[in-house]
Amino acid sequence: MQFYGIMVLFAYPETCILRQNPFCYSFTEAQKHLRKVDKTMASLMRRVGKTAIRSEAELTIYESLVRAIVYQMLSTKSAAAIHSRLLDACDDDVSPARIVELGEGRLREIGFSRAKVASVMDLSQKIRTGAIPADQELTDASDEDLIRCLTDVKGIGLWTVEMLMVFNLGRADVLPATDLGIRKGHMMAYGLEEMLSARELLKAGEIWRPYRTVASWYLWRATDSVRW
Repeated sequence: MQFYGIMVLFAYPETCILRQNPFCYSFTEAQKHLRKVDKTMASLMRRVGKTAIRSEAELTIYESLVRAIVYQMLSTKSAAAIHSRLLDACDDDVSPARIVELGEGRLREIGFSRAKVASVMDLSQKIRTGAIPADQELTDASDEDLIRCLTDVKGIGLWTVEMLMVFNLGRADVLPATDLGIRKGHMMAYGLEEMLSARELLKAGEIWRPYRTVASWYLWRATDSVRW
């Protein structure tokens, strides 16, 4: 299964203790809730198996956002190659200062489009000037405040921030309803003839609160790990 340019690989402990393990909710409790409120979701969960959401907590929020920008609108293979070249160029130090030092020309050589160069430069400048606060303040911010702050950056939209909330910040109740993989997975799992719109999926997903992140993960998995 591939989404957000990564593989769904690892299971993590039940609760959050340290920043390195950011899942501040119980996968077991999430599974119990989803099975109780939604029989179709319960069936999908039996088919897929244990929840195994991959964490990006080893990355700073800046690193996660740069990675997300790289992966936007590209195949996993192409994006991974560009990201690898970026890490090499930065000597594995993907920081605002290092990105600005590289400059537009070097980023273009690495494989960034002009739009993505503008995006990472805007992100870097906003962090350096304090327009975007430090990681701890972002970590403590509400979903709404986080979205409002980060979508002010060129090229960062709702989906990118939602990926950050799911994989880096480990938030429990995120439903990226514009994500094509989630919409397609929902269509397949629920036997629909066509995908719901993002608005319709948000409405349908109200039943999964407060564990919409785990429901989203199962819908992602439905697109390639389950035979229907």
